[in-house]
Amino acid sequence: MEIKILEKKENPLLHRVEVKFVVSHPKDKTPSREDVRSLISANLNAEKNRVILDYMHTPFGSNETNGYAKIYDSVESAKKIEPDYILLRNKLIEKKEEA
Repeated sequence: MEIKILEKKENPLLHRVEVKFVVSHPKDKTPSREDVRSLISANLNAEKNRVILDYMHTPFGSNETNGYAKIYDSVESAKKIEPDYILLRNKLIEKKEEA
């Protein structure tokens, strides 16, 4: 499994780096969110908990996954800016139990 960074843009106002990427996975299934977050953190020298995976899309029959991720300066700034459902997907918060 290899990752190729297509675009990397600094966003100082929101304290993050925005990344568009393609993960090629020949002879393999579509990678999980955790696998892709690990790949991005390893390639861009960032802690895994600061990497927020926004979306991933694998066209039918393809062995490439396109996606968009954000790397925040700190986990606190990510929690302030990102909506709860994105934080849940990236396992930065726990789901609240309803009474």
